[in-house]
Amino acid sequence: MQRQDLKKLLVEYLVETTQEVKKMANQDKGRQVLGETINRPEDLEIGIDRVGEDILEKLLKEHKVKATIFSEPEDRDIKNGGEIYGSVDPFDGSMLYLRGFEHNWYTALSFFDKKRNPLCCGIADIVNDKYYITEEDGNYLVSMNGEHKKKVKPGVRKKLTEPIVLSSYIMSSQYSAKFLDIFGDLVRNMHPKGLFYPHGGSYIYAFLASGLIDAYVMFNEPRSEIDPGFPIAKKAGCQVVSVDSDGSYQDYQFIPGRQHAKVDLLIATSTPELRDKLIKHYVKKYAEKYSFNS
Repeated sequence: MQRQDLKKLLVEYLVETTQEVKKMANQDKGRQVLGETINRPEDLEIGIDRVGEDILEKLLKEHKVKATIFSEPEDRDIKNGGEIYGSVDPFDGSMLYLRGFEHNWYTALSFFDKKRNPLCCGIADIVNDKYYITEEDGNYLVSMNGEHKKKVKPGVRKKLTEPIVLSSYIMSSQYSAKFLDIFGDLVRNMHPKGLFYPHGGSYIYAFLASGLIDAYVMFNEPRSEIDPGFPIAKKAGCQVVSVDSDGSYQDYQFIPGRQHAKVDLLIATSTPELRDKLIKHYVKKYAEKYSFNS
């Protein structure tokens, strides 16, 4: 299948899912709890999570695309063969929606070839009717009403002492404790005009690719929250790495069928310099807290 055809399917998915989610939200539907999310005590699968998966399955049939698509609920993977992999976060913002918050509703979808190289990626901002998408010459932010399309680029800050925007999902105790233990002093000592954005997930890579945030740091991040969105940051030239306690790191890679696994420490930054400084901070704090003196 040609990449342009795949991109057309991707755009249709983003637009149709946005429209259907907003329709369901206006009818105050989709809050029924369907079950637990594997290895995710902080999360639930609710009715609105199924919207994107159903639309994607329909579009794959309409476009006659053979693919294996991985989603958060294991029994919702789409497996119809072919030479293409996909990763979808059908509704990023389930817990906010469940509790009545009308913001940070996103959906993200990426396609990969059989060698696991990204083919295309799109992330829809459902509340604001727009989407971020990869194209041959970079990333774009597109209005769904067709009135606006602009090219986006990541930030260029290189120092933690600059007024950076640092992000980490700390809205659950499953993630906040270790982050604050290691990086809490960094947040306390941020530049007065810097910002700490306490949210994240698969959509955050659009923020990184477009310069809204400069760095994203997560302990025990589920791969299901990385795979659908990280290719848009990689397309922008951003750094997305998994980090070991000794400071060594590897470029993050999509692994088919591993969406329920977690990454011990994920660092995503707009520049290599920020990556290195965050890793240096982590290694120093880790040694202070977890190394034993003889």
